[in-house]
Amino acid sequence: MGTNLALTGGPWHAFIADPDGFVYTSIDDLRENAEDPDDQFSVVIVKGSAMPDDRSGCRDRLPGSYTCADQALHTDDLYLGDDVDDSESVTLTWARAQAMCAGLNADARTAVA
Repeated sequence: MGTNLALTGGPWHAFIADPDGFVYTSIDDLRENAEDPDDQFSVVIVKGSAMPDDRSGCRDRLPGSYTCADQALHTDDLYLGDDVDDSESVTLTWARAQAMCAGLNADARTAVA
């Protein structure tokens, strides 16, 4: 069974986003720079047209529109903290997204080889 490069071709990147779409590149970045650490956050895996850009002039932000094939994951309603349920933990979802992202990028490299 072959791999559809149109779907898996990367590189894929994982980000954490706040409700306004501003992105963070790690849990530490989120803890240090989130405007409101009690907000709900999202974790995304994106490429191409769905990549964040500097349209706000201060921090990269997810685009308002993109090609749907350029987003592999979008998980909403996540919280930062030690007392949240595993299914709502931005920390655990972030770890899973990083592993998924690595797998997608490895799959794309393997399909080309």
